[in-house]
Amino acid sequence: GSFAYLRVELGDFIAYIAAGNILLEYVIGGAAVARSWTSYFATLCNHDSDDFVIIVHSMPDDYSKLDPIAVVVVCVICVLAVLSTKGSSRFNYIASIIHVIVILFIIIAGFTKADTKNYSNFAPFGVRGIFKSSAVLFFAYVGFDAVSTMAEETKNPAHDIPIGLVGSMAITTAAYCLLSVVLCLMQPYPKIDKDAPFSVAFEAVGMSWAKYVVAAGALKGMTTVLLVGAVGQARYLTHIARTHMLPPWLAQIHPKTGTPINATIVMLIATAIIAFFTDLKILADLLSISTLFIFLLVALALIVRRYYVSGETSTTDRIILITCLILILGSSIATATYWGVSENNDWVAYVITMPIWFLATAGIAVFIPQARKPKVWGVPLVPWLPSLSIAINIFLLGSINGASFKRFGIWTCVLLLYYFFFGLHASYDTAKELGENRIGDGWKRVEEGQSVSTVTASGVSLDEAK
Repeated sequence: GSFAYLRVELGDFIAYIAAGNILLEYVIGGAAVARSWTSYFATLCNHDSDDFVIIVHSMPDDYSKLDPIAVVVVCVICVLAVLSTKGSSRFNYIASIIHVIVILFIIIAGFTKADTKNYSNFAPFGVRGIFKSSAVLFFAYVGFDAVSTMAEETKNPAHDIPIGLVGSMAITTAAYCLLSVVLCLMQPYPKIDKDAPFSVAFEAVGMSWAKYVVAAGALKGMTTVLLVGAVGQARYLTHIARTHMLPPWLAQIHPKTGTPINATIVMLIATAIIAFFTDLKILADLLSISTLFIFLLVALALIVRRYYVSGETSTTDRIILITCLILILGSSIATATYWGVSENNDWVAYVITMPIWFLATAGIAVFIPQARKPKVWGVPLVPWLPSLSIAINIFLLGSINGASFKRFGIWTCVLLLYYFFFGLHASYDTAKELGENRIGDGWKRVEEGQSVSTVTASGVSLDEAK
């Protein structure tokens, strides 16, 4: 996963900050899905989408809608995730088949009620509206990283994990596009219900019976999402705890179930608490910041991985690489900041920042030889593609509101306090005791596509690495 990759390439500190945000996005993502589960359950029961929440007027608006059903759903998911990984996988397999059938039904039935007049004003909020929605859309990309957390339970991870990641992302992106097109063609965008959009849309076009199919399919799909998230986030927490950056008891595996019970319960308790009182919009914005931040770090780590090897890269190449990376980050931040604070569409600042980004990326491509090339799978067009990823991620961060950044800053401060007072010392002592360099070399070979058995044969056992 991202944590292991960043730890190898950028070190423990960056990996820890990323890990904290990975855990945050899983908790927030699970909470958001749990609250949506309640909304669709309400429509299935012939109620308005927010009828099953408890409104407390004495609390702030963003935290005043309490959702006890979401808490119950998370608790049930916790039990399923704790009992068996194989059982969870079988349930997910069956549920996914049903969910695909429902998605196809929505697309086909929805197109029969399409009204092209709804697209007469294709971009009602202009270019800024497109980028603001794009930033929040990263909400949808949390689950893909969970595929990589299952590497220890995959027969051939070096081959199967990339296929699972790229294949699922391509299919899901196409499905999102088709579903959004259908929704907007069925109903004018101002009338779309934010909590249960498809159920309400089918009712609005005279297919009231279809809303039950949609609601049932959505509940099945969201249950699957919650279960996959529970399995993935527990394994992330387990992997982080193995480094002792977090308490090691979170890494304990139950001998009977073979699942990380402690990690699963802790993560889902946090999910249930957030799901109980936090509004969906707050969750979406905060989740998007964490996801974009992690994608940014991974793209940065990819450039470092290709162009820098400790002890082999010359001092001159290292200085050029650092300088170019600073320029890429600086120009991207300047572009995003100007976009975020300016209210007009003036382009003068972009004439300065974008050429800097281009020249810095070209500097890496032209002046620095690649120090490491992939043996199994490799990202094409390096450094251009990861550099563009850095620029886009930072640019989209500039489209998110300031209140969400304040919440993100508070969470980051909490992470730093724990790391400097506890995690740093515990992980250092553990690394010193076990011989981190030897273990690190073993996991680097895993990163380059060798199987676990090959690494074990080279002198680094899996138990030692854990």
